[in-house]
Amino acid sequence: MRDPHVESLLYSVASEAGTEYVNPEPLAFENTLGRGRIDVGQLRIEPSEHFGDENEARAAIEPFLKAWEIEADLRANPGTIRFRFRSAHVIDRDPPPPGSPITLRARGVGSATAVGTLTVTISRRSYPQPPRAFRVTTEVEIAFRRWRAYLAGSEPLQGMAYFVLTLLESQAGSRRDAAAVFGVDPTILSKVGELSSTRGNAATARKIGRVMQLNDLSGPEKTWLEEAIRRLIRRLGERASGAAQTPVTLKDLPLL
Repeated sequence: MRDPHVESLLYSVASEAGTEYVNPEPLAFENTLGRGRIDVGQLRIEPSEHFGDENEARAAIEPFLKAWEIEADLRANPGTIRFRFRSAHVIDRDPPPPGSPITLRARGVGSATAVGTLTVTISRRSYPQPPRAFRVTTEVEIAFRRWRAYLAGSEPLQGMAYFVLTLLESQAGSRRDAAAVFGVDPTILSKVGELSSTRGNAATARKIGRVMQLNDLSGPEKTWLEEAIRRLIRRLGERASGAAQTPVTLKDLPLL
């Protein structure tokens, strides 16, 4: 009886505009999913479990790769690392005698071709480490997309920030509960609520009081709010991983 087995998956490794890799050192890692190594712009993963089908193997591995991409974006620069499936190496563990394991198929897609003008803003000499305690849930993905929409200029900071805040609150039940459930200093959540609700101009303010008066975010307030939201989205994914987490405090954010 034939016994197909996915020996490895191969992905190309790239980044979005704004990041480039300059002679990065190879990166090897091992976790419950298997062993992996990035070298010369390619990631090879050898799954620890048996998969008889390429699609089954990808379904198990690619949520981890998505978590890697999103966590790297939140920790560093948007588009820091991106993975594109290339091929699967599938062997037969029970070949016809007297042969040895042979490749049944090595399927995949061709490499992507970049188009447009690349503007390099950050050069990296190392790949970001894979996530140890970060998982992508529906909530994480929604918050992440709103954050990227803000960075792309299609959404005001205040609206995006308030959405992320209320997302945490909805998961926990209230703002006070969110501070306890997610391990975040309640002062941080209060400050996010204040800045996202009471600051803004005619195009970005979420609401206005009885007196027609608008107070836009100052430079330090804008920077603080941006970094606070990055950290809150990360905490969403960290909590989803189930791993123990140290509290997020004001010391983790810029001074106001």
